[in-house]
Amino acid sequence: MKKKRNQHTESAVDMAIHQEPTKTKPNNDIKKWVRLGIILFACALLCLGIYLVLKYSGVLDKIDSAEEIKEIILKGGSWSLLILFVIQFLQVTFIPLPAMITTIAGVLVFGPWTTFWISLLAILLGSLFAFFLGRTIGDPIINWTVGKEDAKIWKEKLGNGKYVFFLMMLFPIFPDDMLCMVAGLTNMTYRFFITTQLITRPISTFIMCFLSSGYMIPFSGWGIPVWIVLIVLCLVLFYLAVKYKKQIEDKIIKLGKKMSSIFSRKKKDKNS
Repeated sequence: MKKKRNQHTESAVDMAIHQEPTKTKPNNDIKKWVRLGIILFACALLCLGIYLVLKYSGVLDKIDSAEEIKEIILKGGSWSLLILFVIQFLQVTFIPLPAMITTIAGVLVFGPWTTFWISLLAILLGSLFAFFLGRTIGDPIINWTVGKEDAKIWKEKLGNGKYVFFLMMLFPIFPDDMLCMVAGLTNMTYRFFITTQLITRPISTFIMCFLSSGYMIPFSGWGIPVWIVLIVLCLVLFYLAVKYKKQIEDKIIKLGKKMSSIFSRKKKDKNS
């Protein structure tokens, strides 16, 4: 009887020892997420503070061309690279500036390769931050930055499947920066969002950096007729994109739905 009691008490002690880490693990995870949330919230406040300073100091009103952004970057001296990084980061989140303008300004100062890497890093982090804001703060921040009606329209479109978002990020006719924040309102995972950004953002950033610099196609000699053809082609494509915008959107949404259903079916078959 004593042996049985001793065995029983020993097994109870062993169970208690093995169970202790499982109790503390969730608490550690919660603490990590709380710390991460505090850090990201602090970053959000910092970015918002920078935006408000730029807005009410009148600097944003002066920024409407690549040449003016170039002057702002050059005034930074040894901080110029950081200024370019901050501008590229903020244009994804708070400053309503086209990435083309800010990227061309960077190319004029630093050339295509440096601008590509700085811009890519800033845009990727800015996109992730925009998604985080949409996920954590939700409608209030999106309605403030995007507008209630636009947010509702794009949320409905992104609700047709995560691959709709992927395809929209590939095509330049869609407001990719705004979509990053609105995507935070959907059930899209961080993993899929980050994967989409890692695939699509380098393509668009590379094109902006190397085409605008004349690195790939020079602005003299044989490049002049090529640029004329490209400009005419872009104007035709722009006209068609505006004219048939609704049809293009519908086709992309249908394709995105099809891709979502195919991948979800494959996932079910794999699990079964």
